[in-house]
Amino acid sequence: MTPRLSSCRMWLPHEGRAVGVDWSGAVQAHRKVWAATLSFRGGQGHLVQLQRPFSSRGAKAVSEGLGPWLAAQVVDVVGLDFCFSLEASQLVALGLPVTGPRELGQAIGEMFTSAESFRAAVGPEKKRVTEVECSAPFAPTNLRMYKQTYWGLRALGSCRGAFPPWSTSPGPAVVEVLPAEVVRWLGLPKTYKGRGFEERRREILRRVRESTDLRIPDSDLLTMVSDADGDALDALLAALSAASAWSSGFTGAPPTSASTGEGWIFSVRQRPEQ
Repeated sequence: MTPRLSSCRMWLPHEGRAVGVDWSGAVQAHRKVWAATLSFRGGQGHLVQLQRPFSSRGAKAVSEGLGPWLAAQVVDVVGLDFCFSLEASQLVALGLPVTGPRELGQAIGEMFTSAESFRAAVGPEKKRVTEVECSAPFAPTNLRMYKQTYWGLRALGSCRGAFPPWSTSPGPAVVEVLPAEVVRWLGLPKTYKGRGFEERRREILRRVRESTDLRIPDSDLLTMVSDADGDALDALLAALSAASAWSSGFTGAPPTSASTGEGWIFSVRQRPEQ
């Protein structure tokens, strides 16, 4: 993929609000899940809140809490950093719905009592078309991803809103995003997580502000640079992906992304020439 120039401007809303959530299916999910809320007014964006929204321990409690928490947010679009579906042949083999993540999440919750039984039933990991297209590192049921996918889909089973590419209204819109895709869009190295990569996280934030004029409080900048896991920063990148996708009308997804049930990973778009 050809790196984008840092001078490119993100296509973002003139007015509206977006939330980005960096997800986790880990035992300590309540400490790993971060959420970033962006507000846009008169073309100016502002990070209004960066938080870990869940206090209840365990992936199950966090999964059950996502729907009610999102319902309490006054936003236009939500970006979630987990897989909204499986590869098409896996959906067919298991007789799972292809009509969207809400129905899929409800079916998975009824069929599988654990992430382990879910992964065993799905079988060998397979990437969806969208993961191939955006060079996503892992398939939905990869050893490092299956818990995140399982608990994320179960959470979506109780979430209200629209799910592009299947539907775009009534809102809020809830979309699948990949923070690493934003980093690639900025033309930066993909490795930015871990101790010793503070400068790379700082550079990502510099490039973000350069391409968006986003106002970020100094305390939140420090949090995102200091968070070695990169989860706080990923929440911001997820919010930017969601906001840009909403502003550009959720373009880019082929018709088959909905009809096969695989869905689509939405990302930032370049602002059209004025």
